[in-house]
Amino acid sequence: MMMLTLTMVVYTASSVALAIAGQSVVSIATPLMNISFVFMMIFSGLLVNLRTVVPWLSWLQYLSITRYGCAALQHNEFWGQNFCPGLNVTANSTCSFAILFLLNFRCTGEEFLMDQGIDLSPWGLWQHHVALVQRTRTWWLTLPVVVQRLCACHLGTLLKYRCRPCEP
Repeated sequence: MMMLTLTMVVYTASSVALAIAGQSVVSIATPLMNISFVFMMIFSGLLVNLRTVVPWLSWLQYLSITRYGCAALQHNEFWGQNFCPGLNVTANSTCSFAILFLLNFRCTGEEFLMDQGIDLSPWGLWQHHVALVQRTRTWWLTLPVVVQRLCACHLGTLLKYRCRPCEP
């Protein structure tokens, strides 16, 4: 599952890079690439807990490719883990020691995933893979078709005004 997730993240990120790199002006493509990947890293959930982001800014998390990859990897790695094996905790209980509570330490992987705002259902794992496939399709298939149509319309207007039939 980990290799599938990593492959999908790499494929989606490379499709974004190829779509942005298709700019004819390098001075526009370079900052656009930097800005897009910086926002993706900020809103991936590693630097900022996404549940603490203000609501008017939280929509940016859905544009982040790394968010879907990190959430899928966290769901895969932390599901079913018990970090306090000596405490004999169940899946629904929390750590009872005060020092663990003060350090915000979670005993089970499910508690950590809930704290990160990740869905614990089986669909919670696969929804990130579906989102990565959708992002790849958007950047790789839909965007070039739209740009091609716009270029064809623009070229059609240029040819209409510049080309005149030759008169004998």
